[in-house]
Amino acid sequence: MPVVATTSTDAGRVRDVRVDARPVPRRGGSTRRTGVYLLLIVPAVVLIGALVVYPIVRSILTSFQAADTGRYVGLENYRRFFTDPNSASIVAHTFVRGIGGVVPSYLLGMFAALSLHQRIRGRTALRVLALVPFVISAPVGLNMWRLLLDPATGVPAALGWNLGDPLADPKTVWVVLLLINTWASFQFYTIVLLAGLARIPDELYEVAATDGATRWQRFRFVTLPGLGAVSVLACTVHFMGSFQEFNLIYILTGGGPAGVTRTLATYSYEQAFSNYDTGYATALTTISMLIMLLFLAVAYVVGRVLLAAARAARPADRMTLLARTTYQRRQRRDAADRAAGRMPRRSHLRDSLVLPYIGAVVVVLIALAPILFMVSRSLDGTPGGLETVSIIPRQWTLSNYGTVLSSPDLWSKDNLLTPPLAFNFLNSILVTAATTLLVLLVSMVAGYALSRWQSAWTRLLLVVLLVVQLVPAIVLVFPLYDFFAQIGLLGTLTGLVLALSATFLPLSTLLFKVFFDGIPRRSRSRPPSTAPARCGSCSRSSARWPVR
Repeated sequence: MPVVATTSTDAGRVRDVRVDARPVPRRGGSTRRTGVYLLLIVPAVVLIGALVVYPIVRSILTSFQAADTGRYVGLENYRRFFTDPNSASIVAHTFVRGIGGVVPSYLLGMFAALSLHQRIRGRTALRVLALVPFVISAPVGLNMWRLLLDPATGVPAALGWNLGDPLADPKTVWVVLLLINTWASFQFYTIVLLAGLARIPDELYEVAATDGATRWQRFRFVTLPGLGAVSVLACTVHFMGSFQEFNLIYILTGGGPAGVTRTLATYSYEQAFSNYDTGYATALTTISMLIMLLFLAVAYVVGRVLLAAARAARPADRMTLLARTTYQRRQRRDAADRAAGRMPRRSHLRDSLVLPYIGAVVVVLIALAPILFMVSRSLDGTPGGLETVSIIPRQWTLSNYGTVLSSPDLWSKDNLLTPPLAFNFLNSILVTAATTLLVLLVSMVAGYALSRWQSAWTRLLLVVLLVVQLVPAIVLVFPLYDFFAQIGLLGTLTGLVLALSATFLPLSTLLFKVFFDGIPRRSRSRPPSTAPARCGSCSRSSARWPVR
């Protein structure tokens, strides 16, 4: 703002001079900073453009072409799908997979989060054990379930049940598939909901207890509203992944029996790699994308209408006023404690911990029971044959592991068609490490630049990242296959790393952008202070990066 300064003239008269005290912007520094942000964003833009945006555009264009000649056929591939008598059942199966994969997983994840959120002994260990299935890769976990459900050597045989093969029965296959999906994915909701529960103020529970609310009433009127936003976000993200999920059905049933579990993802894969009809396959992936986006849009509108109706019908909320009063009283009490040199006190509800203990144990048993059965079978030295399978090993031994480790298939390089298993294991480690490192580095610097650089280009890139998240991953498969074949990366570790990075890079960039948004920016009116960081025995150069 202008500042008035008093000066004197040669004639002895005094006059006021207005001086503009606003800091003059440094064009050189701003341009240099913009250049740095551009350099940070370029790797992400190149990878996302080449491995995500280009395949999406290529897939849409291919859907208007004939598979054999590549000539333009217009909407013929789309007309072919909508005139197919099996199309309605395929779409219905896809929605069963999408919605059926979300609801039971969310309910079990909510149960696990509520149990593991309580202050019970061994809570950290119980959380780790409950999340074990989350770190098992999909092919390993699904093949484990195939062995578990085997009518001759699985759990039914160990319990003496003659249930046949539930994966081959049209009446039970979907129930079994959705139960397996629940076991493999409820940990996602557990992690997200635990974070949401930690952000609900304790004052709300204290006010509810003061009003005489029971445990169920506190859950209904405090916990559920507090988890509303994070639940909607988690369910939306999981539905998008579940709607386009491929591994569960392809590995366990292959779309059978008799096409009962065929979805748009498996059907498009079948058309592309079994019938070599890439035009029709890409049309199917485009239709899958449009159906999912339309469903999400309708669900969003319906949800907003229901939420508005619920808010209008709800009476005045006295609990919010009481919570605000309790919070202010606690703030004054904590300030007095700090002034007196005491640690701030925290009051907690004295609910019984029996139910949380039981719930946590049940969740851990659900998570570990299939794994423990497989470990038990691997430690059983009983010869195979007609003898009944036992849940607990009859002969405890490590001979099975010795047989595997000494097998020629593990180390031998004589078979030119099948590489040794140790070589495959090494490739898995290399691909995992390289993909993780690439995604972290590229998304971290891009997320930082998107958070700090305010321009129309960054807003456009954010829109692209959000739109890309709504596109099913199956849309990328066929164009990437052709693209890598053209540039010589098909069947190489480099191509596999790039393909995997394409699926994780957009979401990782958005998450890092949100993370850096939560870090305060330096003041533009004065130089950044690194004193707090220097207090932590950091050097000047190492302290400047996290502060900036």
